[in-house]
Amino acid sequence: MSAPSPFMQEAIRLAASVRGRTSPNPWVGAVLVRDGQVISRGATAPYGGPHAEAAALAGVDARGATLYCTLEPCVPFEGKRTPPCSDAIIQAGVARVVVALLDPHVGGTGVQRLRDAGIEVAVGDGAEAVTDLLRPYLKWRQLGLPYVIAKFAVSLDGAVGAPSAGVTWLTGQAAVERAHRDRDWVDAILVGSGTVIADDPALTARPGGQPADRQPVRVVLDARGRTSPDSRVFAPGAPVIVATAHGSPPEWREAIVRTGATLLELDRSSGRLELRQLLRALGQRNIQSLVVEGGPTVHASFFEADLVDEVHAYVTPRLLGSAGIPLVPQGASLPVIHIDPVEIAPLPPDVLIRGYTGSWQPPLPILAPER
Repeated sequence: MSAPSPFMQEAIRLAASVRGRTSPNPWVGAVLVRDGQVISRGATAPYGGPHAEAAALAGVDARGATLYCTLEPCVPFEGKRTPPCSDAIIQAGVARVVVALLDPHVGGTGVQRLRDAGIEVAVGDGAEAVTDLLRPYLKWRQLGLPYVIAKFAVSLDGAVGAPSAGVTWLTGQAAVERAHRDRDWVDAILVGSGTVIADDPALTARPGGQPADRQPVRVVLDARGRTSPDSRVFAPGAPVIVATAHGSPPEWREAIVRTGATLLELDRSSGRLELRQLLRALGQRNIQSLVVEGGPTVHASFFEADLVDEVHAYVTPRLLGSAGIPLVPQGASLPVIHIDPVEIAPLPPDVLIRGYTGSWQPPLPILAPER
């Protein structure tokens, strides 16, 4: 597909600026234009607040103008908390609307509603870029499951650390900052109990070294009940979900619940917690994006179950040798996975390799036919 038009590029920039802060609504941007000049801009507010289109239309004369929006304007439906954007566009007297992508939750009815009101509507400008930006929302809408990002740091010889040699932290500050920026937009972070026991992580987003205003949900996998309720992951500031197996110790469960965490009981599959069941439960809680941060056994379980959508591999210029803990645990049977397309971002002294696994693919953009 062709590159987005300049006005749609601005709408996409606005959408990206609120990525992950609008759940369960999609992050959307809108730009109002008259005579080749931008009149106003808008981006979706946190849930319950104005959508991008309404924000762009507020307080301006939009009669005869063109509205560029990254996603199809919404329509009335039962339980809706905000006025429909399609109605606001019609009432404002907008002459033309350019939509990048149809919303699977709206299904073309928003475009049709505008056309029935005599508004010219074009669909498809920037569809590919917006599809890429909205991958978590699109997967959640289609399957009810969060979009899963596997994030790990690895040495040149495939190790994630070497505690016996005093190497527990691999990457430099630039890579750490990038990882915290990603934490800042995702809905949840997941680790296994082994990581909590070994590292006692806070699992908070700290871009620029400062705690973010919005913190992701913290998810811990602990089938056997090993995580201490005194761990830093239970500190105030964000919800915590602990996924465990039927039959984990009752006293431990009671202690975890007393921290304020939510306890999820999962079935086992081949001796491991049923991860797809976990993802369904997270999706029902409006968690659209999930970063899996490890450790190696947890990563292997997600890859073996074909549940990883995107990989963020931070490669550090070290060789850890025989002291290194391998990224792929002994006995794991990972499939061959091709990452495509690949983005390589230098974060000196490290490199980020990022790309999609193909486990799930967004539906091809559906373009509403012109009338």
